[in-house]
Amino acid sequence: MSSATPVHSLDTFQTIVLLVDDQAIIAGAVHKMLQSQPTWQFHYCNDGTKAVQMALSIQPTIILQDLVMPDVDGLTLVAEYRKHAPLAQTPLVVLSSREEAVTKAKAFELGANDYLVKLPDPVELIARIKHHSDGFKAAMERNAAYAALAASEKHLQEEAKRAAEYVRSLLPQPLTEGAATTKWKFVPSESLGGDAFGYHWLDESRLAMYLLDVCGHGIGPALLGVSAMNTIRGGGIPGRDMRDPAAVLEGLNDLYPMDQHNDMFFTLWYGILDVDASTIQWCGGGHPPALLVDPDGSITQLASQGLMIGAATGIPYDSSQVILKPKSKLFVYSDGIFEITKPDKSMTSLEDYIAKVGQLHAKSDALEHMVLWGQAAQGGPQFVDDVSLLEVTFNP
Repeated sequence: MSSATPVHSLDTFQTIVLLVDDQAIIAGAVHKMLQSQPTWQFHYCNDGTKAVQMALSIQPTIILQDLVMPDVDGLTLVAEYRKHAPLAQTPLVVLSSREEAVTKAKAFELGANDYLVKLPDPVELIARIKHHSDGFKAAMERNAAYAALAASEKHLQEEAKRAAEYVRSLLPQPLTEGAATTKWKFVPSESLGGDAFGYHWLDESRLAMYLLDVCGHGIGPALLGVSAMNTIRGGGIPGRDMRDPAAVLEGLNDLYPMDQHNDMFFTLWYGILDVDASTIQWCGGGHPPALLVDPDGSITQLASQGLMIGAATGIPYDSSQVILKPKSKLFVYSDGIFEITKPDKSMTSLEDYIAKVGQLHAKSDALEHMVLWGQAAQGGPQFVDDVSLLEVTFNP
């Protein structure tokens, strides 16, 4: 069985007629009937044993198949055409000298599309050829469009996968010892969102921690997320004190106005852990509240009071501060972990996630369990949005 694929080019798509009939007089008559259609190609095969190979070679948009031939039965050829992928959907019109219900039924059973008693009126023959060929060409164009779309989607998925690997490569190594230790989980969505996060020591006592989420999905939001992350962890923002969370958000808001970044904005939670003062000072712009869990399990929400970054220039931000207890844990996260559509179309909520943090915070692998909770809620492993989870433990 042939595995060849059709070779039609949409740029040169035209009606191609193949007549398979052992009588040259019939071929001459059909050819004369079709001369009113100068753009159509007409091909003739008088040897049934060569018909399939000829059809594979010229790729007709319709085959006119004689029923009675000396070397091979016409119905046998109908079945044989359908065994080859390039001919499986090609319109087949059986030509017979008689109108027989049983023969007609058998022809349709084997894959014929139409049945004509030869020779029909030229007007009818042209109309039927046009009807079947146009339908076939439309199907071919549709299939070609679907194939191009599938190839494009595959390419975009591969690009998103490479971008996700790049974002992951920029994320910091966990801090495993000292006054503050960290863990994190990053689960990119299939189409890749704009999550980015990190932490770094500003000096011996102050640890900067941040997590941002750019609106939308794809390479554009991911690049904006990486750019903003590099601004935070790079040389700082000119004229802004990186130890002041409000000043950081104000500086980023001035640097990344959405009208200059393809109408994209991002949410951000930025905090400073001062291990000497046992405090966290923070500021948030449109981001879900960070969760501070005391050793006894009580949870304090460190809420975002400001607008998302880039939404409006020149707006002020305010910092807040909280006292830490030894062994307290801070959980910062993106909304992909709680804005989850369940199989029954209901959605999980922020309150659901906060309750889950209350149950899991003491586990050494709490973040892994949070991811598993989200996957169980949606009934599968692939998140619709990026999931970013950051855990910071205070060890005075």
